[in-house]
Amino acid sequence: MRPLSPKLPTTSVGSFPKPENLMKARALFQKGKISPQELNKLEREATEFWIRTQEEMDYDLLVDGEMYRGDMATYFAENIKGCVISEPVRSYGNRYYKKPIIVGPIERPRSITVEWFQFAQSLTSRPIIGMLTGPYTLMDWSFNEYYPNRARAAQAWAEVIRLEAQELEAAGARFIQIDEPAISARVDELNLAI
Repeated sequence: MRPLSPKLPTTSVGSFPKPENLMKARALFQKGKISPQELNKLEREATEFWIRTQEEMDYDLLVDGEMYRGDMATYFAENIKGCVISEPVRSYGNRYYKKPIIVGPIERPRSITVEWFQFAQSLTSRPIIGMLTGPYTLMDWSFNEYYPNRARAAQAWAEVIRLEAQELEAAGARFIQIDEPAISARVDELNLAI
């Protein structure tokens, strides 16, 4: 049996709570009351706060905290072709979110997370983990009005995520985390997710 590494790297799952001022700014941005630059400034400040917090906690592998994402599925859909965003949809309890709607072929015109990865990495000498929502979760949390079935929609998302992972690697990401929380709700589709 191969011996364990003498050091077990510490890290976090990925998302951190967004500060109140950022949540308020995001709501103002949705209403057209602040500029994208003003929102971006607050997202960067919150990202830096969480990088510093992780360093103080002496984590080995850091995450950017996902301050620039309102939602882990919608954020990706907003940055690709072939999707529109729904009006708020009830997901559970009294929680609502704007769900992606696949209306055409999913295409990735540019990187989605690389610029944020590079910004976060510029703040620290410790490795930053590239953070991606997995293709199965993106498919499951979207309304599909284009692909003939769930498998084809998942495959289209997989191509987008593969390209994003390759760009993160080219940008210097030594670690890439692909989150698939939707798998836990549909174990009957585990083979599709794999």
